[in-house]
Amino acid sequence: MRFLSSSCNALARVATVYLSRSTCIFENLAFEEWLFRNHDLAAKGEALLVWSNRPTVVIGRHQNPWIEANVPYLQEHGIALVRRHSGGGTVYHDLDNVNFSFLTEHARHCRPRNLRLIAAALNKEFGFNLTPTKRDDILLQPNDRKVSGTAARIARNRAYHHLTLLVNVDLRTLSASLRSSYLDKIETNATRSTVAARVGYLRQDRKNIDKDRVVETVVRAFSEQFEAVESRIVENVLDQHRFPGVVETYDELRGWQWLFGHTPKFTASLPSGVSVTVEKGIITSVENAAVESKSLLGQRFCQKMLAV
Repeated sequence: MRFLSSSCNALARVATVYLSRSTCIFENLAFEEWLFRNHDLAAKGEALLVWSNRPTVVIGRHQNPWIEANVPYLQEHGIALVRRHSGGGTVYHDLDNVNFSFLTEHARHCRPRNLRLIAAALNKEFGFNLTPTKRDDILLQPNDRKVSGTAARIARNRAYHHLTLLVNVDLRTLSASLRSSYLDKIETNATRSTVAARVGYLRQDRKNIDKDRVVETVVRAFSEQFEAVESRIVENVLDQHRFPGVVETYDELRGWQWLFGHTPKFTASLPSGVSVTVEKGIITSVENAAVESKSLLGQRFCQKMLAV
């Protein structure tokens, strides 16, 4: 199939909507990656993947988890931590929020178009005042409350744009999950999240709104761009017969090497004045410590600070 144009406003002929029934972040990100690598854009057109997760903190591909999240708090409260394949900043998910992923050819990749579509559809249906920004966020007015952030991945002439939309959320849990105590103790070139001045959610302004109505509204608006749309409810996103290779990606996402070992090099200062350098998840140097204590210090550091 040939798209009519590569501009942000052009329409295509067909598309596919995937609705994942999984509530596991590792499963959903593995399936998203599988679609990115395998969805037939030529025959099936653009794709929209919709899913929700149990409480989760998702960091960007090039971020440091100990800067971006409160790792001990996540472990204590059973909140998952995962590193995604796309760049960008850290986000919090839970079952009352929705994740949308728009998969296109690179030439059709247009984040502003997707954000305008979502904002316009929800504004019309529910009377919100949602406004996309130049940073590809969505703000709820008044008071510039951030309800959605964006990330993207581009490779092999294809791209996806995904975002989290906060429908209803406990802001105290969100804040506690993202409040790291190591911000001033770590030096690194890793990508740091931009902290929103205000965070909001849709139910603040419309008490009767729920996630299902939001999904229905956005999917309908997405579908209206195309002549024909196929909708697929995916009960098991790890079905190896239908999605060969997806389990390998799932295992990678859950592994220590991807989550912690992929962290860009950083130096951390401990309360005792000792400084340690960590590369690929491994302590490579210790400064300002007695030689005989270095191995023990490294062990304690991993256990206490790195939480692994």
